[in-house]
Amino acid sequence: MSQDYTPHLLQAQALLQDLIAHINAFDIERLLYHAPITDRIKFKESPWGQEEVMGMRKWIEGIHHHARILESLTLSGIPPKEDPLPTVQGLITYWKIIVTSKPPIVGVRMTMGGEKRIQAGNKLTNGQRSGASTPLGARKGGSNGASSVKGKEKEVWVDVVADGGKEWIRIYSKKISHLLAEFREADSYINSDYDSETDEENLSEEAGQSGPTRKVNSGTNGEASDTPSNSLLEMARDLSRAASMVDRIPGAEQPKLNIRLTRIPERAQDLYNENDDRHFPSSGSHEGSEWPDSRIPDTFDRVRSMGVNLLFGDLSDISLSSPLLKGYPVPAEAVPSLKINLDITTLMGLCSDVLHYPLPANRQEAARRSLRPADQLLVSASGQVGSRGRDGTGRGKGKGKKEDKKELEEEDEELRGQSQNSRELFRCILEEMERPFIEEFDKVLRTAWNDQKRRTKDEDHQREARALNDIIKDNATDVQDRLSELATDESNMPRVEFWTTRQAAQYTYEALSSGPAHGYGAEQRRMRRMLGLEKGDFFEGSRYEGKAGIFGGFKLRIFDTNRFEPGALVIEETRAPSLGLPGGEESDSNGVTAAKTGFHRTLASITQLFLDQYYASIPPSLSEQTSSSSSAPTATTIILPNFLQPKKIPTPPIAKITLPFPVVSLHSLQRGAEEGMTTVMMGTATLKEVWGQTRWRVRGWERGWYDLDWKEVDGHNSKDEQEEWKTESRPQRRERGPTAVMIFPYRVFGEGKRVRFEKGDYSYPAPQ
Repeated sequence: MSQDYTPHLLQAQALLQDLIAHINAFDIERLLYHAPITDRIKFKESPWGQEEVMGMRKWIEGIHHHARILESLTLSGIPPKEDPLPTVQGLITYWKIIVTSKPPIVGVRMTMGGEKRIQAGNKLTNGQRSGASTPLGARKGGSNGASSVKGKEKEVWVDVVADGGKEWIRIYSKKISHLLAEFREADSYINSDYDSETDEENLSEEAGQSGPTRKVNSGTNGEASDTPSNSLLEMARDLSRAASMVDRIPGAEQPKLNIRLTRIPERAQDLYNENDDRHFPSSGSHEGSEWPDSRIPDTFDRVRSMGVNLLFGDLSDISLSSPLLKGYPVPAEAVPSLKINLDITTLMGLCSDVLHYPLPANRQEAARRSLRPADQLLVSASGQVGSRGRDGTGRGKGKGKKEDKKELEEEDEELRGQSQNSRELFRCILEEMERPFIEEFDKVLRTAWNDQKRRTKDEDHQREARALNDIIKDNATDVQDRLSELATDESNMPRVEFWTTRQAAQYTYEALSSGPAHGYGAEQRRMRRMLGLEKGDFFEGSRYEGKAGIFGGFKLRIFDTNRFEPGALVIEETRAPSLGLPGGEESDSNGVTAAKTGFHRTLASITQLFLDQYYASIPPSLSEQTSSSSSAPTATTIILPNFLQPKKIPTPPIAKITLPFPVVSLHSLQRGAEEGMTTVMMGTATLKEVWGQTRWRVRGWERGWYDLDWKEVDGHNSKDEQEEWKTESRPQRRERGPTAVMIFPYRVFGEGKRVRFEKGDYSYPAPQ
């Protein structure tokens, strides 16, 4: 008579409901990636992160579907034919593995590798796979005969893709009895082959040939092994092959492989303790117990020799209510480095009249500076008010048409008939009235400085302590004055270094030297002083003169040169060899080891890749030409990202620009990431384009990973580490590197328009 599994059915239902409740209450943000980008435009609505865990929604829907099946079985009153508990317990184990794996969790239950998928990835990368190598047997005529295997059959399942794609986890849920059965089956084949092999040997001897040799699988370190192939070995081989072939994002290494054995213990004595206590007296020791078959530990060794890590246990000792299953806290927000790399947008923004001229008292005064009066509104060719020309400041090639149409429908009377430049200038002035950039940036950097002092005991911190002790020892009569003196001492201020690339410096010079549409008067003077072309205070005549905070004595350093020389930069000098950034820490341009986040590494690699593609797409010598002079598609331009295609690059009405704006911005992003600095941008144009590129959205990868001190839940932690995990309030960890990119609202040039409008001249720009 078959067993009645009705009690198990009720128990399985209860366990599944507990699992669903835990999933519903779980903070999914703890599994997602949050890039170290400080967006001062979007703030909490920052789009720079992972949207979802691939496959998670489908997996959870499967759990709910299984719950409905169990419910229908219960309502039917018919006893189940099979035990429903193992399936539910397997789902619970799966969920525990997901939430205890290193985030970011890229996906669950994903198929990786496979010839068809690899070929699709190759098309996206022009036939190259980010350093991935082709294993033996993966090509036609390979020794393993893989060419006869269909591409779909080459794909392997990965149960959890963790650590941003750097780690694969596969669950092996078979019992040890299954492995033993596989060994017995292999033995039976060998024994049954004895007679046929003898006959073949006799025939071979008659033909003057040696008999066939039985194939022996290699064991650990390549030595011969009597262990036949089995499901665990095949799983490890498939994972290793797929990991070596899979497409990767630039800067990423081959994924680390893990197989978790949920129903086979790591040690032989644990096997008997858990499953077969009858073999030992209850008071006896199980130490020194042997495996039922020596080929089991041999299989473990052979799997490890392939570079596959073995994890053991189904985590059943951790209940769903345990704090251990709350997941890793989202890393604390990264703080900016005190070595700042200024993007081209920030260089020009720093020179803008909007940042330096006294702010208007109200909205009406801001409008008088930037908007045309009612009798000077722009009209279209048909005489209708509402034309939105650029005031001679350039235009993109076909960009923003849909967005402009939508804005036209929603604009209010205040902006009707105003040029696009006037609208942008008006908006910048209003934003500056609410959030002055110099003051906001000063506050952000001071916060970073204070955070650095809290986390490190550097010489400055010790100097402050010694100074305070001296005050106490000297019995100073005015302690407050001494403290104030210390607080305002320049040596106690944040020591911030400002850097930029040669390409950004050249573009800034060319843009602000082109005429009133792109800089005027004091804006041009600030540019020359910033680039070291003219001596004097950068903030002369500014509303921040003498009170610029961390910008006091502003000095800009330029990578790879001691002195900026206008016109010295030619395209040939900007070509650079492709960087292959491995994992770990690299040295910056000064030879100092810089702490970098995973995002720094991938950002440096992806931007270098695009730069290499761009320079490969243009003629060898363009020192006397503009790089966007030709829009004819070629074999090399076809592989370029859209934003670098000649037809997509904006064309400013400037006499000469050495490099297009997007290329200059790519140089800034690449160099800042390579140096482990924080790149400051005004606006998101180039970063947004890079972020959305297919080459950075590879299946099985996020755009970066967390560089943290991980505390893994795998049964091998120390007691202190286990206790730390059991506390309800685990402190947030912060990545080792700083913020990679910090974004502020952009600022346009405004002095030329303000001066002309004050004179009643609305013919801006002046006729050439």
